[in-house]
Amino acid sequence: MAPRAPPPESDREEERAERARLDQLDRKIRELRPRRQTLIQELLHLSDEQRVLFEQRAPQQAKLEELNSAHRGSSRDLARLRKELDGARHARDERLATVRELRALMPKSARSPAEQLRREIRKLELEQQTRAVPLEEENALIDRMREIRKELSVADAEAAEVAKRSETLHAAETAFETARADVERLRKALDEGRVARDRAMDTLKGELQTVGQQMAQLRAKGQERGRVRQELDEVDRTLRGLEREFDTLRRQHRDRRGEARRVVVEHNRAARRVVNDPSALDRAVDDRLEQLLKEGKVRLS
Repeated sequence: MAPRAPPPESDREEERAERARLDQLDRKIRELRPRRQTLIQELLHLSDEQRVLFEQRAPQQAKLEELNSAHRGSSRDLARLRKELDGARHARDERLATVRELRALMPKSARSPAEQLRREIRKLELEQQTRAVPLEEENALIDRMREIRKELSVADAEAAEVAKRSETLHAAETAFETARADVERLRKALDEGRVARDRAMDTLKGELQTVGQQMAQLRAKGQERGRVRQELDEVDRTLRGLEREFDTLRRQHRDRRGEARRVVVEHNRAARRVVNDPSALDRAVDDRLEQLLKEGKVRLS
């Protein structure tokens, strides 16, 4: 049996390079797997934070809608109050014009001489009854009394007209005061409505800022989560590539070692047969000697 020749040096170099590459891949895989797990944990943590922020955003959004609805209601109330105030001002101005017109139609002196004329008539009647006067003076007294009675009738008519106008003027002034009070009431309500609307706007702005900050946090968490996800995908791709290469090299290495093991086993089996068979041993020695002679490594003298 011919002795087993050692493997070529190129095969040994290839095997050593293969083993070195396997060791290198194994180190990289061991380094990347903890990194991958860390990224997964970070991704889960960011997802939890996003969920918490989103859950916090829901009641804030409902509150924001409520405040916005209240602000719109305040604006509608203010518009209604402005319309009512304009109407009240118009009514006040009309009633003021009526009052001024009635005051202009009033006599310059509202005092009536009716009482004075009545006193004078009573005085003349008393004088006619208590004094004896000539006929001419009595006739003159009677004529005077007739004139005074005519003046009294006119004065009573004027007094009645003045009283009627005064009553109308008083009613107009009362209506004007009511209209003016209504204007002041609506103006005060409008001022209070503006204050309430401004406060609602300030509250709404504050809530908008809070919601805006939450949205900014959500966007930041989303961007950070996207970055971590991208890095995790890169690590996964790299890890899968390394594992595929590692598995391929390991199969090649196992195949190589298996082939070598089969060769060794077959060689050992043949060697045992040669040892147990003397004729086979002689033939193997002769074959090896013949090979050495051909290679010039030995020479028979």
